[in-house]
Amino acid sequence: MSLPEFVHLMPADLKDACALLAQFPGEAKALAGGTDMLVKMKQRRMVPRYLVNLKKIPGLDYVRPEPGGGLAIGPLASIEALRSSLDVRNSYRVLHDAVSRMGTMEIRNCGTLAGNLCNASPAAETVPALLLLGASVRVVSKDSDWSLPVEGFILGPGKTLLETGQLVAEIRLPQPPADSFGAYDKFSLRRMDLALVGAGVLLTMSGGVCREAKIVLSSVAPAALRARNAEAMLAGKALEDRLIDKAARCAAEEVRPQADLFGTVEQKRNMAAALTARVLRQALERSGKAGN
Repeated sequence: MSLPEFVHLMPADLKDACALLAQFPGEAKALAGGTDMLVKMKQRRMVPRYLVNLKKIPGLDYVRPEPGGGLAIGPLASIEALRSSLDVRNSYRVLHDAVSRMGTMEIRNCGTLAGNLCNASPAAETVPALLLLGASVRVVSKDSDWSLPVEGFILGPGKTLLETGQLVAEIRLPQPPADSFGAYDKFSLRRMDLALVGAGVLLTMSGGVCREAKIVLSSVAPAALRARNAEAMLAGKALEDRLIDKAARCAAEEVRPQADLFGTVEQKRNMAAALTARVLRQALERSGKAGN
């Protein structure tokens, strides 16, 4: 299918882009990677009159360590740039897992982390990692600039806290806690497809004991969610197999999946339990290798 007709706008910077979006409320959309938006436009699920193209704005595709610790990611940084980043691979393994499981090379080269977040799909691969890592977003409008946590940023499918004339200018990751180990994986029909169920964990270990556990599940609720009961079950304990399986089943009881062509509610809960157990064991294995 062909794209519908639209007016192509080329802002000089993000403030200019915000001004253009505010000038045409409800009619203008920002274009970054375009991997989701262009598909929706071809299917006529989204028909903006104006496209505000961010791609030519210089200096927005960075992935750089912050002087005081942490990582700053520009709004045009591609998924493939994150997958190739040694900083991401070495210090933010759960995010590296997520971006490595996204789409094809072509999709990863076009798609951006900011776009994946703002698309607000319940199945987005990167959102569990961002929640686990305590990420924040810097938001700009034509005359304002402020930061807010990723947790709570997504309100539901396709909905975020962004209002007309506002854009994500940067995603920031704090330095992970010492002795923390993460893992992410998903169930999908093909590796390149969206997750039927996604699960990520971040374990902070001390002498073989889990000081803190974070578990996030996706594609089983309107937005990715923390399995807090399961997290509490693991905190302060040595993670032996029986406890991992029990916590994984607990996590599956906290999700709110909907039956569809890909499975019943019970089948999706079973997938969530199996996947949670898998990533818990993977993160625990990584902690053992680091200790050795």
